[in-house]
Amino acid sequence: MKKIIKMLVVFGLAAVSGGCKKYLDQTPENSITGNNFFKTKADAQASVIACYDALQAATTQFLNWGEFRGDLLNPLSNSDVTYPFYQYMDKTRPVSNWAVAYTLIGRTNTVIQSVPGVLNADSKFTLADSRAMVAEALFLRSLAYFYLVRTFQDVPLVLTAPTSDAVNYFIPKSPSDSILNKIQMDLDTAALYIPVRYDKDIDTRGRVTKAAVNALQAEVYLWRDKYKPAADAAQKVLDNTALYSLVSGANWISIFNQKNTTESVFEVEYDYTLNETNGLLGAIGNFNANDVLVSYFTGDEGQNNAQGIRGLNKTYISGNSYWKWRGFSTGTTNVVRPTNDPNFIVYRLPDVMLMKAEALVNIQDADSVNEKQQALDIINVIRTRGQVPIYDNLDGNAPASLIMDLIMKERAMELAGEGKRWYDLVRGAKRNNFANPGFLIDRVVQSRSVGDRALIKSRIIDPRSWYMPIFLDELNKNPKLVQNPYYN
Repeated sequence: MKKIIKMLVVFGLAAVSGGCKKYLDQTPENSITGNNFFKTKADAQASVIACYDALQAATTQFLNWGEFRGDLLNPLSNSDVTYPFYQYMDKTRPVSNWAVAYTLIGRTNTVIQSVPGVLNADSKFTLADSRAMVAEALFLRSLAYFYLVRTFQDVPLVLTAPTSDAVNYFIPKSPSDSILNKIQMDLDTAALYIPVRYDKDIDTRGRVTKAAVNALQAEVYLWRDKYKPAADAAQKVLDNTALYSLVSGANWISIFNQKNTTESVFEVEYDYTLNETNGLLGAIGNFNANDVLVSYFTGDEGQNNAQGIRGLNKTYISGNSYWKWRGFSTGTTNVVRPTNDPNFIVYRLPDVMLMKAEALVNIQDADSVNEKQQALDIINVIRTRGQVPIYDNLDGNAPASLIMDLIMKERAMELAGEGKRWYDLVRGAKRNNFANPGFLIDRVVQSRSVGDRALIKSRIIDPRSWYMPIFLDELNKNPKLVQNPYYN
């Protein structure tokens, strides 16, 4: 976002300020509105940039939704940011506000609906250009809806362009399965036309690529208990060793304080020099590492004080203050990042690897012993990079439930605080028609203080409580919306 783009476009592009540094070389200076906007390739590019701007604005809420109800972080005080830790969901609290997701959806709908029309207006705009831009929008819309489905379950499915970012969506909720079906279809289309890479590495990490599409496909399939397709989609990412490789253990913290490393599949870019900042530091700064998380590094992993390279002074510092997003340097003189512009990592290689491992463990077909061995091999590769002991005492004959527990432990050690944990817990607990609610309930309850455990358990014993209430403002605006069942 090195160039600053300011324009007003009523078809979902309101006030694109800051813009995307990655690829727009020409800055339209005039205000263009209505049907006369989409006339040139530059207009189409600007509409895609607006989608990335909306994604930038959504990441703090995505982190709130995906992390703070889980079992890895402890709040420092009570606030609107930290109250989800106590599992007290209320329709008036801002964490239930889905406006940022629907702003992103509105802008992607604009691209999907309007960009193909530029083919008839600008001879320099090719069919390949159009398809690639629409593919980016399909991915970003799918990502937004996937966050919404995992957080609220049934939500309105809006597929037409709004007249402004502030449009009211006066339509009822659609079943989550219908939305997930649409996500799968759109990702299949996006995979056909999205580039494998871009000319600049920052674009390959910060714009939608084929690997990003495949990673989202893998996670959607996992959510839907479609394990073979999930493993296959993840493998497509892992096969591209020319673009994606694990950072060395010695440089693990660089994933967060230097941005766009070799293991980054898709991250949301920020640069404070261009007024592109976020609330990630403020949000995560409200939490310490939970004793559960610390014990993963200092328990059996910490034999002879060898807790590996991901624990102290990396994921957390002395006193258990959470450090991963916040830390700019590590060691004896830890320095907090001086600017509010860490990138938000949507997908990186270990996440995709562990998704494949989870899929393999749960296929449970005639080749299950081999598949479980492959899952263990994946875990051990990540543990070797993390400089902690591998599970060389286990093989593919180990129970699937044991290997699944090891995957969850590894996801905690590798991905804590990255907006993944609550969704990991819900995914495991709802598997096979909510066959194992204890997968979530037991982990969450054990991570709370002894005095709070009975109350916390009472608040999450009903699986319907795992989804958030619809924000009161949305209910007031849209008479066709019905509050989620647990909160009626």
